[in-house]
Amino acid sequence: MSELQRIRAVLFAMRRRALLRATLQTAGFGLAAMLLVLVGLAASAAAVGPAGFWPLLSVLVLSALGAGALAYGVLRPARGLRGDRAAARLVARLHPVIASDLVSAVELGAPEQIPHSPDAGGVVVSPALVRALQSSVAGVVEPLDRRRLIPLQPAALALGVLLMAVAATAVALRVQPDLVRGLRTLAHRPTRFEGAAISAAPLIGDLRISYEFPAYTGLAARVVDGSTGDIIAVKGTRVKLEARPLRRARKALLLLGEEGEKGELPTRLSDGVLSTELTLSESGTYRFWLAPILGRPVRELLSHRLTAEADSPPRVEILGPADRLELPTPRPIEIGYAADDDYGLGAVDLVYRIGDQPEQRQLLRDARGARAAQGRLVWDPASAGPLLAGERIAYHIEAKDRDEVSGAKSGSSRTLYVVIQNPHESIEDRLDRQRELLDKLVADLANRLEQAPGTREAVPAGAEAQARLATIGILHDTEESHLALLGRLLDDARREGTLTKALRSTLAGIADRLEHVLRSEAAALGPNRGKPSAGAAPAALAKVAALADKHTGELEKDVLLLDDLIGRQRLEDLARLGHELTDAHQRLQDLLQRYKATKDQALRRQLEREARDLRARIADLAQKIAALKARNDVPEEWRNMPDMKAVAEQARKLDDLLEKGDEAGLSKALAELGQNLKSLRQMLDQNLEGFGSERFPQENRVVAELMKKIGDLEGDERALQKETQALAGRQEAEVEKRLKGQLEEFLKRENEKVERLRARLSGVATGDPESALAEEIERARDSAKQMKRLFAERDLAEAKGEAERAASSLDRASDHMGDGAEESNRRRRSRARPADIEAVGEARGIAQEIAEDLDKLLPRASEMMTPEDREQARAQAERQSAIGQRTDETAAEAARRLGKMPGLEKAESDLKGASARMRQASEMLKKGDGKPAAGAERDAAERLAKLRDSMQERSMGTGKQHHDPVRIPGADESNAPRAWRQELLDAMKEKAPERFRDEVRRYYEELVR
Repeated sequence: MSELQRIRAVLFAMRRRALLRATLQTAGFGLAAMLLVLVGLAASAAAVGPAGFWPLLSVLVLSALGAGALAYGVLRPARGLRGDRAAARLVARLHPVIASDLVSAVELGAPEQIPHSPDAGGVVVSPALVRALQSSVAGVVEPLDRRRLIPLQPAALALGVLLMAVAATAVALRVQPDLVRGLRTLAHRPTRFEGAAISAAPLIGDLRISYEFPAYTGLAARVVDGSTGDIIAVKGTRVKLEARPLRRARKALLLLGEEGEKGELPTRLSDGVLSTELTLSESGTYRFWLAPILGRPVRELLSHRLTAEADSPPRVEILGPADRLELPTPRPIEIGYAADDDYGLGAVDLVYRIGDQPEQRQLLRDARGARAAQGRLVWDPASAGPLLAGERIAYHIEAKDRDEVSGAKSGSSRTLYVVIQNPHESIEDRLDRQRELLDKLVADLANRLEQAPGTREAVPAGAEAQARLATIGILHDTEESHLALLGRLLDDARREGTLTKALRSTLAGIADRLEHVLRSEAAALGPNRGKPSAGAAPAALAKVAALADKHTGELEKDVLLLDDLIGRQRLEDLARLGHELTDAHQRLQDLLQRYKATKDQALRRQLEREARDLRARIADLAQKIAALKARNDVPEEWRNMPDMKAVAEQARKLDDLLEKGDEAGLSKALAELGQNLKSLRQMLDQNLEGFGSERFPQENRVVAELMKKIGDLEGDERALQKETQALAGRQEAEVEKRLKGQLEEFLKRENEKVERLRARLSGVATGDPESALAEEIERARDSAKQMKRLFAERDLAEAKGEAERAASSLDRASDHMGDGAEESNRRRRSRARPADIEAVGEARGIAQEIAEDLDKLLPRASEMMTPEDREQARAQAERQSAIGQRTDETAAEAARRLGKMPGLEKAESDLKGASARMRQASEMLKKGDGKPAAGAERDAAERLAKLRDSMQERSMGTGKQHHDPVRIPGADESNAPRAWRQELLDAMKEKAPERFRDEVRRYYEELVR
């Protein structure tokens, strides 16, 4: 390597280090300056707010700053040090000792390139001297320390400044969150929402909103002028907005979302009116945005609401006989339902599932867009297929709406259950338990007759007396254990409801009588129960002997009674099966007629199921008849049972005819089978009636005679009720005629008052829902509701009664809220708000005003009657008094003849209740009040019918209650006027006289059992 190359290598290293120092210095100070400028820009952006110029301004400022730093701190030094001579001058400045020699050595260049002739000045340069100079300079510069000549401390200082700037920026960002927002603003291109100025003044006026609702809602199109801009409608509604801009604009938009994040809707600007359309699919907000001809766009300060109301699923309620209904045999059940929807119902279905089978549906009705639908039906679960014992059917009502936007939604009621028991198996189990008890009591009777001493037998002494007494003690304990079995049987029957009330009462009578004789015998046996000392044994035995005949006679009578009861239950079971067979045959005939008319294959399948079920029931009856003949439960003369072979053969033929499709042959076979089943039923009923007449003659005769008298009373009462109803109809027609022309305006005014009454009552706080105040307010609310209905039906007389009842209820409510109530209610009254007290007072005044208005409007009942009607009403009152007198006489006879006959203890009170209603009807007829009199007469007839049915069920042990549909309890509202029902409810709350307290308690226990 030549001397010049050695010098150039040193200069190159020096130049590179100098450039590195300049670059680091520029980067440190430049970045620190850029960071501080960026923070300043962020602070300005945070103060000013989002604007379109911030990203461009920040890019321009930072770019200029960076370009200046690059030009001054990097490019300028690089340009100044780009040659060896510049590098030599730099080193010469840093090391003056060699400055002249180093510059000369670099400027002379390579010795080989020096010319040998003199230069222009005549000077001759010697290459040897140049080489010697360069060798000397190379020897001096090579040992130079680059780090000492060109230190990097200035670059470290710049980097330190950069770190301090970064730390200060971090602290500022943490302390001032607005700086972060400002930095985001510098890097964020603003949306139309952010880039627009906020206008506190309105931007649009004369806003007009047009609603076009979905077709399925049935709502007519609606236009709202002068709207605030809030849009509330059902989901799927088409909305058109029209408005007049209050500023000149070249463009207008609707910004969706609270900050425009949901997008934008273009609008049309034409003739100074902007308009746009949207489909309401979800809730949100929107703002108007206007772009002026020149300048920054503006937007509204406050947003407008977009509320998309969801179409809620239908609300569905179901009413059934019970949440869990247990039936001994499949029977139709009554189902009530009510459904409503905001915008219209579609199909309403009964949905049911039998056991684990797939869910099935039965269309109840297609509401076709009606807002509400309700109804009742009698549904036979057996129509879906054969129901086995223990089968569980779950059913509910399901209604669909007609939502075409989000899709049809379903609403469902709660689920109710029907459980099919196995009645005949339960009867067999019950009778087996009774037969087991009878066998034990017969054994007790035999042991008594054999072991117990009689009153005429000489009483032994000493050890023999002790032995006899010990034997009697064992018999006593055994009989007590059997009595305990009877008690458990009664408890199970009471809990499970497997025995009729009459049978439970009879068995309870047996238990009471046996307990009485056993208690007397226990007293005679003494505390040691048959183990007295030898001296006391004869006296104890004598006491027992004195009771023996009575004890044995009572036991013998109860054994015979229990045996007869078992026989009667056996025959009742057979008679019940006979009734079920004839009913099943009648259903088959009805199905066949419907199938002939419609050729519906579903009916054909149901025919096949019903035929199989009928054949199974016939086989069950045949088996029971065979078992009865094999037993000794019924005497020989009552075992004259029908031959079931012919009936079973006829039932089997039905399947063949159904399979062939021979409708004519099937009709003929069904008719023949029906005659045989009818004869079979009559034979079984005759066996039951004959057995009852022989074994329970007095009881059956008394019940039959009283049933005839009660039936006559019922028939006379119903005939009278029809005449009274006709009289009431003529009175109502006369009232309508007289009030014609003034009724519409009157009803309008009164309905407004009813609404005011309901509004006052709706806001009254009653506190404890079980309190007397809450009850009275609820009564008043119910009366107001009833008034609304009665006004719609134009039943002004009943509406007047409701108004008076509402006023009375509110009077009592005021007493509970006032100062005159008893001390126990003081604390509750103290919490009554003055506003509530005032509302109750105003409501009471409105109710009284309605009652007075009706009293002034309505003519007296007697004024609505012609002379002929008055004469007829007097005659009906006399007839009603006569029927009531006969009813009182029948009640006295029932008290005398029925006495404590099991199951008929309340016959007297039921007859007296009917008689009381008859007396009320007679008084009403004397006053000319036809309609309430007809209601009282109808109520009296229903009471008589109910009593007659209960007596029929008791005497026969069978009846239509086992086959008729299971009705919803309380579904058929009493025909008596509400005033009468209200009086009953009020009377039930009154304290009963002391001597009747136990009777009243037992009555209520029977009601809820």
